[in-house]
Amino acid sequence: MMDHERRERELKEIFEEIQHSYRTLLDNTLTLQARTLELARTLFESSAQEDSHSTHATLEELACQSRSQREQFETLLRKSAEAYSKVLEAPSDDHHMVKEAKADLEEASHP
Repeated sequence: MMDHERRERELKEIFEEIQHSYRTLLDNTLTLQARTLELARTLFESSAQEDSHSTHATLEELACQSRSQREQFETLLRKSAEAYSKVLEAPSDDHHMVKEAKADLEEASHP
């Protein structure tokens, strides 16, 4: 029974870390979306005389951030699945796999 309780506790910790990682990713995505909307508003309101170089640089930065967040999301999804599998496949007396899964997940959620 202790092994079952320990496994349940470890799974709960893994899921809490996954939830934290998703919240962080969502916050970053919403920030990027807000910046994109602000840029769109600025472009809409600006005159044709405005410096297009600055606008282009901002668009490039937003595109780079978007790619980076997509890569972080893909890594987080892969690491989440790996962590979950490691916990489920680990023998009940093998904490090494569980600790490794937690470390992998923490690494993925804090690049």
